[in-house]
Amino acid sequence: MKKIAFVFPGYGCSHAGMGKGVCDYSENVKKIYEKASEVLGFNAEELSAKGRSADVTDEEVSFQLQLLHQLSLAEAAKDFLPVPEAFIGYSAGEITAMTAGKVFSLEDGIAVANAYRDMRKEAVGAGKLDTYRLRNVKHEFVSLASDKCLAGFVQMTAVEAPEQTVIIGDEEGLKAVLKELAKHKVNSVKLRDSLPLHSVMVFPYVSKLQDIMRNIGHSDLSTKMYSTLYGKLVDVMTLPSDYFAKQQVNAVRFYEALAASIDDGFDTFVILGKDKDLLTAVKNVAGEANAFIADSIEDIQKIAEKIKE
Repeated sequence: MKKIAFVFPGYGCSHAGMGKGVCDYSENVKKIYEKASEVLGFNAEELSAKGRSADVTDEEVSFQLQLLHQLSLAEAAKDFLPVPEAFIGYSAGEITAMTAGKVFSLEDGIAVANAYRDMRKEAVGAGKLDTYRLRNVKHEFVSLASDKCLAGFVQMTAVEAPEQTVIIGDEEGLKAVLKELAKHKVNSVKLRDSLPLHSVMVFPYVSKLQDIMRNIGHSDLSTKMYSTLYGKLVDVMTLPSDYFAKQQVNAVRFYEALAASIDDGFDTFVILGKDKDLLTAVKNVAGEANAFIADSIEDIQKIAEKIKE
């Protein structure tokens, strides 16, 4: 029997038509969208299934739709896949993981998603930083190169795989670090989003998120979670407000969380949502045959057949 973990991607997986065939899959899924629509004040099912790309990816609703889509996929997966024994959330994906894990009710999960959206908008509006994904380089070497940078600002914001990391910085700092890394044939790709999350630069904006979450009720985890803040298994989520405040300032330790789950016997990872970079990261750690993307009911059915082989 496969030991399955669901992986919830971070911000940026919303796309036109993602809810088609998912929103109306079952009565339980329909209830997710009906309840969410009441809370959000718009028809989330219609927007997810039929909305234009510009509307679905609008920063006002994008992450909320992503959260609903992934929760619905997790619900639908019950009909096809063995019950997942753990969750892993990449960055804001931990909001979805905790909602799926019953730390938050659906309504409260949406409230946290709204607060995250507002914090993200403030952080993005505060100033421009560029983001690069680096491949073919160990994260220890990236840290060393960043620490040697005396001009400008550079910080590693995610460790995704043994030789895949993400850094942010200003123009001067990045120029120096990327020049040093280029000497060692490091592959660097500039990412579309340029924002200071998971760095000290976001510190002034996390307090509002923290205050809102302090007023939101929470329960114990119903499914174990491998934390990408601590890079290890967490059994109890005592203060989600403090946890997420720390999470936004610190680098995402996805590789360590994934490696810890593999050490504990997990051998199958299902990414709920279309995130090819995350798929690459999981494959680099868990192996080509053990990582899958589920963005539709058809994807889930194919995965179910695949893991039976």
